Amino acid sequence: MASFSPKRISETADRLIEEFHLPGMSVGVVSNNELAYAKGFGWADITKRKPQDPVLHQRIGSITKTMVCLCAMALVEEGRLRLDSHVGNLLPELKLNGYGDELTLWHLLTHTGGIGESPTVSDAADPIKVLWADSPDTPPLAEKYPDGITIDVKPGSKWHYANHGWMLVGEIIARLEGDTIEQVLQRRIFEPLGMHATDNLDLPGERLTTGYTHAPSPESLDQLELLGKAPPSARPVDGHNIPGEWVYINGRAAGAVQSNIPDMALYAAALLNKGSGIVKPNTFNDMLKPHWCPDERLISIGLSFFRSHQFGEFTFGHNGGVDGGWNTNLTLIPGKNLAMLVHLNAYLDSSEEVYSQLLQAVLDAPAPAIPATPLDAKVRSSATGVYTFPSGTLTNSRPVRLHGRLQITEENNELILRSRRGAWRNGVRLLATDANDPLLLTLDTASTIKPNIALAMDSNGSINSLRLDRLSLMERDDSLSTWG
Repeated sequence: MASFSPKRISETADRLIEEFHLPGMSVGVVSNNELAYAKGFGWADITKRKPQDPVLHQRIGSITKTMVCLCAMALVEEGRLRLDSHVGNLLPELKLNGYGDELTLWHLLTHTGGIGESPTVSDAADPIKVLWADSPDTPPLAEKYPDGITIDVKPGSKWHYANHGWMLVGEIIARLEGDTIEQVLQRRIFEPLGMHATDNLDLPGERLTTGYTHAPSPESLDQLELLGKAPPSARPVDGHNIPGEWVYINGRAAGAVQSNIPDMALYAAALLNKGSGIVKPNTFNDMLKPHWCPDERLISIGLSFFRSHQFGEFTFGHNGGVDGGWNTNLTLIPGKNLAMLVHLNAYLDSSEEVYSQLLQAVLDAPAPAIPATPLDAKVRSSATGVYTFPSGTLTNSRPVRLHGRLQITEENNELILRSRRGAWRNGVRLLATDANDPLLLTLDTASTIKPNIALAMDSNGSINSLRLDRLSLMERDDSLSTWG
């Protein structure tokens, strides 16, 4: 049985509540197929002084996609569906604009279908809006997408997170099963695993924690400005936390499951046992293979699961975020037979850092060492320039909002990366990580796990692109000038 320190986890969680002004969170650790640690911190509802508790419900957001993917793979096992099945044949009434004839189920399960943050160009002015709804009612597919879905680039040529692709996956499964995706998840996931407190109905209720947000950060204000939106007018109830507004998920397969720590521990235990009770071990092993892995040194994706190495351990899992007040993390560490569950009743820019510090505590790991390798002289002299987005419009939506174009400049014999917006806009040092691998660089941010970038050279030995740790590709464009 893998060992961990409950004391260190609790101390870390208490500190994070204070440091990041969190309303509350619940943390669970699965070890040896059991929920070995579960504790709530802070408040489930600040005004009512209701303490956070692991049995309270959380909107787990996009972790839902991993459950939906398991349902799809169960159908593949049964011979009722194929990874190379064409979406147009499965959903014949849906108009697929652009490269629609080439779109397959595999592309949807790996976010490589050429679908962007919004379904069409006409929705691009406010791409986030179309992910939410004012009602729990789910309209028919043709009504939901009256102008169809635009396949922005050739499927399989580019990665971009695609919520609308997963809405199609849910529809495909529901049609093959002759039932709603809510009932399919109930029958194939929740009931077999004994997850009796879990559903995919996306309804408010007393069992659910109250969601909160913070006043917008400078980065968030930039994004609101891009979308032409005013900042929220509501005031914090405790000096920091603003009660969120409820919005429904516009397509439940993309992120509508509600669950709690004990139920999610049952799910995590099944995943640590290769999908036991849901799919066969060989099927689950195939899901965890690096299906989209442009650079094995960076984060990659299997079928629905993100793959990475953290604190010296291979991990897989998924995050979830629901506008209005919930961030969730599911991280599995198969080499230690451990899983970490984090339920924040807050929708925050800082959630990734919270997860990282908690994972460090769960693994009882030391702080990662800062590289002391000098920059390669050729890299330092040839990496400078402006990097912009590859072809596509809708499939550049998220990185455009998060960071925009990037530039690398040489300053005082160091390389500095700046973004047009977001966390790197004031400049971040690039550090060499390995003298034998001079093209892999680390961003010297304040985060516990520092992000990496991988530079790439053309056939002439000139650096012509870089790839970020979040699967985005940026291409050097020498026609663009650097900025201050």
